[in-house]
Amino acid sequence: MPRRELRGEGTARGAAIGTARVRYPLDFSVDPAPVARHEVPAELARVAAAIAGARSELDAVRRRLRGPLRREIGEFLDAHALILDDPEFADGIRAGIVERRLNAEAALKAHRDQLRAAFEAIDDPYLRSRGEDVEQVVGRVFAALKRGPGEARRPRAPAAGVVLVADSVAPDEIEGWQAQGLAALVVTRASVWSHATILARALRLPMLVAGREVFDLVRDGDPVLVDADAGIIIAEPDTLDHARLRERQRANERRARARARLRTAETRTRDGLAVRLWANAEHDDDIALARRLGAAGIGLYRTEFLHAGPGADTGEEAQFRAYRDAVLAMGGRPVTLRTLDVGGDKGASGPGGGENPALGLRGLRLSLSQPAGFAVQLRAMLRASAYGPVRILFPMVTSLEEAERALAIVEACRAELRLARIDFDEDTPVGAMVEVPAAALIADRLARTFDFLALGSNDLVQYTLAADRNDAAVASSYDPLHPAVLALLTMTLDHARRARTPLTLCGELAADPRATALLLGLGFTDLSMHPNALLEVRERVLALHAGALRKRVRRLVAAGETRSLLDEACS
Repeated sequence: MPRRELRGEGTARGAAIGTARVRYPLDFSVDPAPVARHEVPAELARVAAAIAGARSELDAVRRRLRGPLRREIGEFLDAHALILDDPEFADGIRAGIVERRLNAEAALKAHRDQLRAAFEAIDDPYLRSRGEDVEQVVGRVFAALKRGPGEARRPRAPAAGVVLVADSVAPDEIEGWQAQGLAALVVTRASVWSHATILARALRLPMLVAGREVFDLVRDGDPVLVDADAGIIIAEPDTLDHARLRERQRANERRARARARLRTAETRTRDGLAVRLWANAEHDDDIALARRLGAAGIGLYRTEFLHAGPGADTGEEAQFRAYRDAVLAMGGRPVTLRTLDVGGDKGASGPGGGENPALGLRGLRLSLSQPAGFAVQLRAMLRASAYGPVRILFPMVTSLEEAERALAIVEACRAELRLARIDFDEDTPVGAMVEVPAAALIADRLARTFDFLALGSNDLVQYTLAADRNDAAVASSYDPLHPAVLALLTMTLDHARRARTPLTLCGELAADPRATALLLGLGFTDLSMHPNALLEVRERVLALHAGALRKRVRRLVAAGETRSLLDEACS
């Protein structure tokens, strides 16, 4: 087929080329027109070839699996193979072709609808959920039908990799696809603030949001070029497209080399304002990268990983060793240890689920409901402070009563360590996260109560606007530049300044170089982000004049010109 091009919105920067792996929507459309009698054998042959091709794909995926994914994904693949091998699955599709003269795609969809209805009628929740496996198998067979005969073994695109084309993709799926050589993502439902986008940026995977017509433009197995910087996806790219991609990649490499020289640069604006860039961290690799790229410290160290998975060791010694190692790895730069934050959209499991996890028992509420476990974590953190500067941070603070109860437990832990003559830093700062409107509205009192504050922009936007950034239906309402959000950011910053309490802005807003001018103009001088964003944001800071920005940005906020604010602030 000839070259085809579609425009979209790049949400994670970069460009790549690879072989399309199309995951068609579960509500895919088909041509309902009946086929002629003489066409029935050909349609039956198409179905048989598609099922065989889907089965071969599963075997190929299994052969490529390595490491910890092998068992988990292997079980998933086995379940799908059983469905494909079941004669009743193929018989149901063939019946639609023979008896109703449906084409192969329409027969597949009709059989899928029958199976879906059957699973939905099952009372047992577990068995009913197995209907999702059938849906996914149908999607794989449909992709094989769309790909056509003889194309499954088409040569892979240059710079081989997989370009996943799908309606949406979950963060854990992205990590699974990496085992298959994921090079880029094209989705129809996502936002620039969704978890999938954030992970794509962290993994340096180009990601583009396109319209539903992408499923007509791209066939499974097509060579595909994704240029998220230009907002373009090209199927069957030509020689000129390849040349442009190589030039863009060379330009990106030149920019990366130039930024690499900023690792040891002092982070100051053109008029001399010092800006501290902190790093968010969850693993040893994050900490090593943060130190290598010159982070001022760890602005947020997520401790949930210690509680993830069955059999996790959450004892005081295990936690102490993990925190101590993080502190030592930062070589004297502060490490902000956030206490357990599970529930809502967090990755670790916990007892705080409820019917609405985002509004349930999570964050500091959860820790206060389990004071013994909370004390274990706090003692481990305090003990780590003997090995370097530590800051303790409470997530999801909503009231002064919560704050006072938590601080009392910290004091009790300090007393226990003194009594046991265990070394720790008596002056270890304790801070609160401002990530719900309630905390922002009492930020004046929180600033007087705590040693420092951390403003969590991701959750603050979500709770202020009642919009889940991972829900495609309301993703467009998730707007960090909404006047209400900017008012809460400014209010919190002003209260922290009056109380002379340090304030760090965490979240994707801090990591977005397009927002750096806005944030400096508002008055933020401490930003915490994924380590991969440090150099690009530092480069942006060095190019800005803070004094000129303050007047301009405050004027734009006061005028409510939020839609053009990023462009105005960055021009």
